[in-house]
Amino acid sequence: MIKFPERKYNTVVIDPPWAISLTGEVKRRENRAKKLPYKTMSLQEIKEIPIRDIANVGCHIYCWTTNKMLKDTFEVLQSWGVNFHLCMPLVKPSGLAPCFGYVFASEFCLLGFYGKPMQKFLKAGELNWIKAFNKAGTHSSKPDEFYKLVEKMSPSPRIDIFARKQRLGWDVFGDEVDAQQILNKEVKSGCDANDDGIPPNNKLLGILPNEL
Repeated sequence: MIKFPERKYNTVVIDPPWAISLTGEVKRRENRAKKLPYKTMSLQEIKEIPIRDIANVGCHIYCWTTNKMLKDTFEVLQSWGVNFHLCMPLVKPSGLAPCFGYVFASEFCLLGFYGKPMQKFLKAGELNWIKAFNKAGTHSSKPDEFYKLVEKMSPSPRIDIFARKQRLGWDVFGDEVDAQQILNKEVKSGCDANDDGIPPNNKLLGILPNEL
């Protein structure tokens, strides 16, 4: 069982480690990985993630998924007590063509809310899709454009579950994130956004799990 921080959030971003195989009969590039570079969870284990322990009523839940797992993700949201709101496609410059047809160059983020009523958005008028034409990064890492959009639209406090790096103003949780750089810094009193980027409070941005 995952042990989350003892804090409630108004926005949760989660990128579950879906147990997706990278192998197949199709000829592959020589440098393409044959297995995922991180630990995965079964569908049932993902359904049992205790979102209720960290979500305030009406919390915005952003759940990342793939084309293959899209149908299952609706069941995951239901098991978490999350009401589906909309689908946010992420369009990428390249991908795979597993059936020698369409190139799978997109991922999907399902937005829902925990319980009712849904907490209000911070503004109106933003498009519900993300374009990422930047250079390829770590497998499954999400572009900065997505996080900037969430910060415009959804209320704080915010947490990124199964995060791959630190983000200013977010709590992060996952066994891949390198929190030591910030965790080992001395938190300065009275610092502001023009200082070293650490918020003027006594909470650290990095939260690492004891076990996953």
